[in-house]
Amino acid sequence: MIHFVGAGPGDPELMTAKGVRLLQHADAVIYDRLVNPLLLFHCKEDCLFIYVGKTPDRKSIKQTEINAKLIETAASHDSVVRLKGGDPAIFGRMTEELEACQAAGVNFDITPGITAASGTASYSGISLTQRGIATSVTFTTGRLIDNEKNTFQQLLNGQTVCLYMGVEALDRFVEAALEQGLKAEMPILITQWGTYGRQSKIQGTLADIRQKISETKIENPAMIILGEVVHGGERFDWFSDLPEKGDSKLYVSTGKPVMAALLEQTQKGADVWWMQVGEGRDCRFDEVNNHYLAEQHFDTIIFDDETAKNIYEAEKVKPLWEH
Repeated sequence: MIHFVGAGPGDPELMTAKGVRLLQHADAVIYDRLVNPLLLFHCKEDCLFIYVGKTPDRKSIKQTEINAKLIETAASHDSVVRLKGGDPAIFGRMTEELEACQAAGVNFDITPGITAASGTASYSGISLTQRGIATSVTFTTGRLIDNEKNTFQQLLNGQTVCLYMGVEALDRFVEAALEQGLKAEMPILITQWGTYGRQSKIQGTLADIRQKISETKIENPAMIILGEVVHGGERFDWFSDLPEKGDSKLYVSTGKPVMAALLEQTQKGADVWWMQVGEGRDCRFDEVNNHYLAEQHFDTIIFDDETAKNIYEAEKVKPLWEH
């Protein structure tokens, strides 16, 4: 049995209760880069972790390989969770994986998640369908198959447009919007790593957003929101006001993490990760640490105890992000 589960956009508490239950009972979890790995701490001790996202030495894995891994894993494990960032049914290539399951005679079910558009908007205080301003909302993507170009032919005034993974497509997106008559002053918001403590944002207009993005380091994963509703974020940006927003902390310990304690930190707006060291560590997380820490930066290292500090220093544990 394969359970397709939406992990939500990043904040580990934005996953559904059903999704957490399925993780707790999973025999194997197949997950990708956009999944917050804190969620893996919900899993039982003998659960197999399989990462199918990109790594520093592997930019991507082919969809056919992921399909094959799904079927192979289901053949040897009773309960497999295919954990996808956001909602698996929204720009998650879920249908291709369902077709592989169906062809192989593997049973499946689907648990939706909070998609990046609504999660990112809410964490900026934005209503995507603000009454009197936006009569519709459109989800579109900057990434298409077979090098097809998205011409963005349905951009309208009185509409909110959410562009997924669209940083590379920003030039085409802006040009299409202007050509279709949207005013140059139309507000646009770009949010990277939405709902994480490391969430960063750039707000501008169709006239100046390309210049602003060229002056920053924001890149995918990012959500682009276009429309007058963006102004709501100037009044109701509650997430940026959390007491530890933007703090990044790496906890090093010989013991296992307490999920409730980690969530106390994320509830305050912090980014956190737990690294277990020593001979008694959960070795499944060695690979998780390798690919996760390779692209994340933590400002503070907190040693849970003196033993953990000694082991860390003696073994010269040096995450890739410190190189």
